[in-house]
This record gives sequence, C-alpha cells and structure tokens, in this order.
Amino acid sequence: MQKSWWSKQYGIVIAAIVLLMIIAFLYKDSLLDTEKVHEDERLYNVGVLIDSTIYDAGWNQSHYEGFEEAAKELGVKIHYRTFVPDNDNEAIRIAVEELIEEGCREIFATSFGYGEGIINLAQQHPDIYFFHCAGTETAPNVSVYFGRMYQARYLSGMAAGMRTKTNHIGFVAAMPIVEVIRGINAFTLGAQKVNPQAVVHVRWTDSWDTPEKEKEVTQKLLEDVPVDIVAYHQNSSQLLEVAQTMGAEGIGYHYDNMEKFPYTMLTAAVWDWKQFYTKLIKECIDGRFTSRIYYSSLNNNVIKITPPRAGTLSSQQLAIIDSTRNAIMSGSWDVFYGPIYSQDGRLMVKEGEALSDKYLIQKMNWLVKGTEGSSDGTNK
Repeated sequence: MQKSWWSKQYGIVIAAIVLLMIIAFLYKDSLLDTEKVHEDERLYNVGVLIDSTIYDAGWNQSHYEGFEEAAKELGVKIHYRTFVPDNDNEAIRIAVEELIEEGCREIFATSFGYGEGIINLAQQHPDIYFFHCAGTETAPNVSVYFGRMYQARYLSGMAAGMRTKTNHIGFVAAMPIVEVIRGINAFTLGAQKVNPQAVVHVRWTDSWDTPEKEKEVTQKLLEDVPVDIVAYHQNSSQLLEVAQTMGAEGIGYHYDNMEKFPYTMLTAAVWDWKQFYTKLIKECIDGRFTSRIYYSSLNNNVIKITPPRAGTLSSQQLAIIDSTRNAIMSGSWDVFYGPIYSQDGRLMVKEGEALSDKYLIQKMNWLVKGTEGSSDGTNK
C-alpha cells in the first residue's frame, strides 16, 4: 500500500525541523566560542600583596594556600608581591602598579595596614577590583573581608581555661587595633566561662612579624608570670617555639601547626581561605563583583578550631566545647552576648543585649574582665 501525500510531507517536515535544530545548535556553539575569545583575559590574572614570606606557617601561608587552591580550581594565574610593607604607601603603589601592568584585574591586599594605600589606588584605577583583608573602608571598586575569628578564639580560650594548672594564661599580641583586641576579649571570655579564676596576661610586640621581638616579649612574660599556656596574635608561629623551649603549651593561630608541635600545641584557631578565594575570584570572572563587607563565620568554613591535642581534655570537656560551637553555628548564641564587663569593672554589654557587627569591627578598644595588661599597646 502506498503512503499518502500527507504522510510523505510529514516526513519531510520532521527532517527539516531536525536539520534546523542541528544548525541552531552549531551556531550557538560558535557564538560561545567567539565570546570566549573576546573574554577579558585580565579577569584570569589575580594580584596579591603580602607583607612578608608566604612560608611563615601562619597568616601569610594560610592566604597563599588559599590562592593556590583557587588557581587550580579556576585556572587563574596568581601574581604575588611579597615583602611589601603595609605601612609604606609608596611601596604599596609600586607593587600595585606592577600588578596592573602585568594584566591583573583583581588585586587582594592581605594585611590591615594596606588600607589607606588601597583606597587611594582604587580611586586612580576604577576598572580594577580591590579586596582588602581586615579592612574597614569600602569604595565602589573595593570590598573588605575578614571572619568572625572571635568565635574560634572563644572556643580556644575555653580549651585553655580547662587545661591551665596555674590559672595564668599568656597572650602575646601585635598591634592594639580593634581586630586584635576583639580576639583577646573573645579568648578571655572563653577561658573565664569554664574557669572564672583564669587570668589572661596581655603583652604587646608592636609588630606583626618580628621574630626576635616576639621571642623577647614571650620569654619575659614566661619569666615574670607563672603562665603555663600562651596564645598569640602574630603572623608567624615563632611564639610556639619559645613556649615549647620554656616548658609551656601553646594555642596556635592562623595555621595548623600540630604536626610541628605535637607535644606542646593544645589547639589552634585557624583560617581556611580556599573556598572563599575561589568564590570571590569566580564572582569577578562572572561579572558579579559588588562592593561589600564579607564577614564570614564558623558556618562558612573560613575559620575553624583544630581538635585539641589527644589526651589533654576529657570527653566531658570536649563535649562542652562542641556544644558551644553548635550554639554559635545555630545562631542561638554568640560570643559578645551580655552581660560583659570591662577590665575596670564597667558594664559594657547588658544582659539580653549583644554588640553589633559595626561595633565589633570598628569600635572595640577596651579589654574585658579577666585580663591583665593594657589595651593601648604598652607593656607596663
């Protein structure tokens, strides 16, 4: 039986539709390839300012490893400028201009002191995206970022308060800026929560990364006060070495150095920038840059506390720390909920109230009850 005329025409129509779909698909693929050819290649060149070595087993190395992971994930090239002083605007300008000349469209400044220089340069280069770590000032093409490290600080303070036998804990700090004071206060509140007799002795080095000064200040603290655990806010892990030599335990910061100090490091509050840097760079590549303040928490995996050294805390003590971490992550509680008293006995945060992010980022310049030492950077 022969097919009807309509049946024949139906087959032709179907064949034509399939052919048109194939042509459309090939045309679309061609357009995508063309777009890739014309894509701004500068978005795949990322500049980074670092104030010292990238192998400090601390602050800088945590950033370096984060950028390297982002490079693998996204196929971008990272252009580093190391040993750029964060208090020298001319050195900052030269480094940034070099990075722009090398084709960088995004520039990350990883130290607090870069702020003034970055804001000035951002005005001169409105087509460049700037990111300032630990910064406080944004601009149309400048975002700032940090993390609620005070949450991990609080948890590590709890571990120190549980572990100390003398009730004297040391804290060697760099600069008396809000970021550092906030961390000292969180650490002290954590220690006091589990051990109201604990005292945190604060000493200053007036430097982010001067190993000899850190060594000198730490040694004097351990000689003058019966401290058996020391925490710190410095770029490197120098203090952990001093503590180990002088028979004290250490609370690490920035970077997990448990393998290096397996017998004397109790725990550490650390940064993990890998996912975060991948996210920020990807947003720029996708044309989704926005000027904003990024303030990550324990929930975002940017900040973490390492498991306490085996055998140092009981299962009950570990359960208390875990319960507190869960409360923070659930949002039902946070570190700077009142009541909180200052070092001189003033009620700074009433019961039922909490300090705002703006206050925590810009205004905290006092030490909490339970600390000994100054908040102005002097060692009296």
